[in-house]
Amino acid sequence: MKSDMMISKFGRVPVIGTKSSKEIKSFFGSKLIDIEDTVYVNDISIQYSEIIDKINIQNDHYQYYDKTTLQPETNILRSLNDVKYENHSIDIYSQLDIINNNFEWILIINAKNILKEYLFLKLKESRVFKCIKSEDLIERNINDYIYNYITSNLLNRYNISELAFYVRYYDVINRGIFDKYQVLKDPKFNKDVFSEDNRVKNVNIMTPDYLNNLDTVKIIYNQIKTNVQYKFDYYFTISYQKI
Repeated sequence: MKSDMMISKFGRVPVIGTKSSKEIKSFFGSKLIDIEDTVYVNDISIQYSEIIDKINIQNDHYQYYDKTTLQPETNILRSLNDVKYENHSIDIYSQLDIINNNFEWILIINAKNILKEYLFLKLKESRVFKCIKSEDLIERNINDYIYNYITSNLLNRYNISELAFYVRYYDVINRGIFDKYQVLKDPKFNKDVFSEDNRVKNVNIMTPDYLNNLDTVKIIYNQIKTNVQYKFDYYFTISYQKI
């Protein structure tokens, strides 16, 4: 992502608080950020740095253009695993097979929030908004401004292109787990499951337009081993394509 597409280092505004997060498009083009054609949200972490000053609101989440300043920036490391974990849920959908004690599970994934957080992290990593001061913004908070910018200008430029689901089973009884009955009904989101050998090829994925927008995605997974003895951990990755 290019930072020189945004605001000039020496740019000025005549009235404080007039920088809107909504970019105006026209027939002759616009000044929207040059963003990635393909976004793949996997298991990596993204690091960025900023000023975190609880006293002086002017420097709230500010990134210096010149790093030689005496006031240091704070390094922040954010895992995409945490982003995905915070933006999905899993629950028992139905008891699919009473005889074999198998459950049908439903995962609900907030694809839009995952993409929004990813774009935010990449913009902060690239220091795209490093020249902006919070005192010049309507939001009075640089991070809030960036989130609003993403919502107003970038999200509608993407569609979901692929969602991959991974599962690995564990024999609970033979591993001597104490509270096995609780564990059996509590699958865990686990990055260690992220392996092509664990990928589920026939998982049922549902969206209002079958992976063609950013609406909430639902995954229906039919447990294939008896829940009397086996639990499973799971993982997912999600990809987006620029329209």
